[in-house]
Amino acid sequence: MTNPSASAPAAPLLFGRYRVHEALGDNRLATVYSTLDERLQRKVLLHLLRKDLVGQEHLHARFVDEANTSAQRSHPALLEVFDSGEVNGRPFMVTEYVSGRSLRDLGALTLEQALLYTRQVAGAVAACQALQSPQFPIGLPHPPISSSNILVVDEGQVKLIAGWSLPLAAVPLDLAHYRAPERAEGQPPSRAAAVYALGLLLYELITGKRLISGDDARSVAQAHLTTSLPPLLQVRPLFYMPALERLLVRSTARVPSQRFPDAAAFGDALDTLWRDLGATTQRLAVAPVRLPRRLPKPRQPMSVAALHPQPVLVDPPDADALQPVDRTVLRRQNLARGIAGWFIMLILVLAVALGSYAGASFIVDQMFSITLPQPSFPDFASFLPEWVPGGGEVLVVNSNVGLYIRNEPSLSETSIITVVPNGTPVTKVGGPVTADNVEWLQVRAEVDGERVVGWVSRRFLQAGS
Repeated sequence: MTNPSASAPAAPLLFGRYRVHEALGDNRLATVYSTLDERLQRKVLLHLLRKDLVGQEHLHARFVDEANTSAQRSHPALLEVFDSGEVNGRPFMVTEYVSGRSLRDLGALTLEQALLYTRQVAGAVAACQALQSPQFPIGLPHPPISSSNILVVDEGQVKLIAGWSLPLAAVPLDLAHYRAPERAEGQPPSRAAAVYALGLLLYELITGKRLISGDDARSVAQAHLTTSLPPLLQVRPLFYMPALERLLVRSTARVPSQRFPDAAAFGDALDTLWRDLGATTQRLAVAPVRLPRRLPKPRQPMSVAALHPQPVLVDPPDADALQPVDRTVLRRQNLARGIAGWFIMLILVLAVALGSYAGASFIVDQMFSITLPQPSFPDFASFLPEWVPGGGEVLVVNSNVGLYIRNEPSLSETSIITVVPNGTPVTKVGGPVTADNVEWLQVRAEVDGERVVGWVSRRFLQAGS
């Protein structure tokens, strides 16, 4: 009897080095394969010119040019190129291996996450725009900006790629959502056009919605000529941040000259906004008002205007200087104080009752030699709400990019629940558990008013003060 596995064809091997395994999908020019570099024993991605494009000389040359320019650019948010060549008339490129979920699949993010991810993409685009040449006057080409082309590959880290997860027929519509208005009018690409796409990307990550909806790439691209960015308050009520609104409006302006000039300037604006988010709220300086102790006795009748002076009008403080108040935090603080007060009162009442009972027991025992039964009390800590301190060890997130909460203590075969911002207190509820050479703790945290429980790396936690 023949062994089926013995007759199965072996995975192809290129140049005695690259063992080609699974086809992951197609993008505009290439079919992307999961591959093993047997010489260095590491997983890589093989980008091979699609079969249906073989024989089309201009696309063959375009693939080779993109492989060469990809090797020249370097940024943590771009794929690193390891090798390139040609096999059977089909050019190929070997890059680092990445996997993860696209930002399109994650929906609306926290403001911190949206700024963090957009800043990395803006840095990658700026790195390409900085490499000018006669052939590329506005900088080296970069992968198309789209939430479908951005993968979350690690805690707080993303990669901008020429994605292969979408069907080829859906790619034009996907990219049309970020197409600058002047491009729909036939103007050539520009640095400001990339800024327009970055602004729409940031808006989408914050709101979870794209500016324009439609089923046809042409109609969506044409809609950018007449559509303006709606205020964030219309999509996310109670989300008031004038500095962010101004950044979004400027980066998505209809006229290119009114936008940030390039991705580097857009990134600088994001950095300024990020610093403003971390600034502490200052008490408003109000000049003291001195009132006379008593009105002087008039020597002659006073006029009506003198008896009723006009109030002095003072310009209100600039609304942009006021930091938004987190009402959720205030409600939690007030509730915590109230419960703490009742808890202290309960302890005092129990202490008085126990003292009285102990005194009475002593007297009865001394006078009548009768031992009264001693009461037993339940563990009151078990009746406390989960967020009241004392139910477990309180730790603080110590990671500038935030910390992933996962559903299982593992780096693989696990899903990310959410990201806890830096400085957020969490409560240990389980662990430690060691998996994938990482010490995991099960914690409880409050993120955007929602309580979550999951597993995090102990490495990025420190003892709470």
